[in-house]
Amino acid sequence: MSPGGKFDFDDGGCYVGGWEAGRAHGYGVCTGPGAQGEYSGCWAHGFESLGVFTGPGGHSYQGHWQQGKREGLGVERKSRWTYRGEWLGGLKGRSGVWESASGLRYAGLWKDGFQDGYGTETYSDGGTYQGQWQAGKRHGYGVRQSVPYHQAALLRSPRRTSLDSGHSDPPTPPPPLPLLGDEGGSPASGSRGGFVLAGPGDADRASSRKRTPVAGGFFRRSLLLSGLRAGGRRSSLGSKRGSLRSEVSSEVGSTGPPGSEASGSLAPAPPALIEGSATEVYAGEWRADRRSGYGVSQRSNGLRYEGEWLGNRRHGYGRTTRPDGSREEGKYKRNRLVHGGRVRSLLPLALRRGKVKEKVDRAVEGARRAVSAARQRQEIAAARAADALLKAVAASSVAEKAVEAARMAKLIAQDLQPMLEAPGLILASVAASSLL
Repeated sequence: MSPGGKFDFDDGGCYVGGWEAGRAHGYGVCTGPGAQGEYSGCWAHGFESLGVFTGPGGHSYQGHWQQGKREGLGVERKSRWTYRGEWLGGLKGRSGVWESASGLRYAGLWKDGFQDGYGTETYSDGGTYQGQWQAGKRHGYGVRQSVPYHQAALLRSPRRTSLDSGHSDPPTPPPPLPLLGDEGGSPASGSRGGFVLAGPGDADRASSRKRTPVAGGFFRRSLLLSGLRAGGRRSSLGSKRGSLRSEVSSEVGSTGPPGSEASGSLAPAPPALIEGSATEVYAGEWRADRRSGYGVSQRSNGLRYEGEWLGNRRHGYGRTTRPDGSREEGKYKRNRLVHGGRVRSLLPLALRRGKVKEKVDRAVEGARRAVSAARQRQEIAAARAADALLKAVAASSVAEKAVEAARMAKLIAQDLQPMLEAPGLILASVAASSLL
């Protein structure tokens, strides 16, 4: 036999249900101030144990509890997303699956309410990321695989919003819906998810607006000054200017040899078109949700870059291989090969090229090592995602039991309410078997 009781809180909340040793025990229903939020289900010595919590905004949690916090397996549903999996200390923890209404899904490890460890994220267009995570962001080594370009999601913002996690105590408003894509800021990508590799003529617009200094500016200035000294008259200066223009135009139109840092022109080439069936894959290092460090990105048409990255752009030393097999290599800055005229060095040209070549080779070697590490992390992430899917299935089973416990609690509270509202009656003992 389980006694039933009612307790009114000072803030306006109310509990109706099982009561034992001065605490809520058994089946019961507890509502918040002004009926804002409700928990119905099983109680154990004053704390929730298995049941359903419904927040004022309509979001809900169905599952296990311990010491007043979500602990164990459970399912949380909000207006735009659902989480199924394990909970620790009131937060998403250990292993679980997060899914949004748009089709975005993450399956893997969690810590303190955020993705942390290894996991797989599948985007709304079907593209994937498999690898390491830290504090809700892609961080470490991982592999990003796109879908065909014509299917890739259009990005709505230059920055990706990482998956957020609402803490369960106290309830928080639903996080914003994650963006359809995950990259941005690179015009070479065409604002499509998973495409950041820039081809010839795909340098950033901000840098393309600036006129690139002419290679060998120091020597051109010396030649001009020598003309002033030799002629000393305006007529000779004018003739020198004419010859200089012809020399400059002929040099700017050419591209430096492989291994040099000289490349570019005053008028950048138009961005290369991307075929609708093209796909792109990046394997390497990630920092704070962006490609940064060493890595390799390759497009299905043969375009390939190996080297250093920063913020989803080629930045540092690296090598680009074009679809026709030709190459360019050197030091990049925001997707553009640094112009030789910017190098303030008095070293002989051959020696300078040799040093650049050496740095490029080291960067390419580092990028290939990063690919190997990323592929290993990809396998681990796939295994953790499979475990998370199993936890999600188990959490759904627990959620069904929680819903049944909530139904029983509401039936008991409904039967107890008339007796507890009788004048002078504070506590009533009701046989649990008679309520079934």
